[in-house]
Amino acid sequence: MKKALLILMCASGLTFAQQKLACVDSGRILSESKLAKQKQSALISKVQEYQKQLDDINKKLEELKKQIESKAISQQVKEQKIKEYQQTEAQGYELQEKANKELAELRSKLEGELASSVRSVASDIAKQKGYTGILDCNAFIYIDPQLDITSEVISKLDQGQ
Repeated sequence: MKKALLILMCASGLTFAQQKLACVDSGRILSESKLAKQKQSALISKVQEYQKQLDDINKKLEELKKQIESKAISQQVKEQKIKEYQQTEAQGYELQEKANKELAELRSKLEGELASSVRSVASDIAKQKGYTGILDCNAFIYIDPQLDITSEVISKLDQGQ
């Protein structure tokens, strides 16, 4: 029984020894790749667009609040301003919900596209160089720096734009 276990352990050790692994640093890809920066820029642009719209609504709400609190307006005008305030506030909430939903979808789409591109590039590199697996460098407790192919992945990602 002990001999069978020892043989099994040795055989599995040989299997692992035959594996050729590499790694990529996803953090570096996000911070250094032109493609990743382009995708981040698209998301930031959309966030800024929604932020401007929400800022405009907030300014309008502040103006309406001042008008409502003014003693120089009649009760009838005050009631109209209160209705307008409530409608504007509702528009703001709707816009915020729409923005949150659309931004989450856009983020997911852009992250998916980037991940797909990284997988494709990594797969091509693995086939060229005979790697049996490529992991995120953070998955390792220790990795020989020579096995880090992040720079090559970034270069090929950015060439494919």
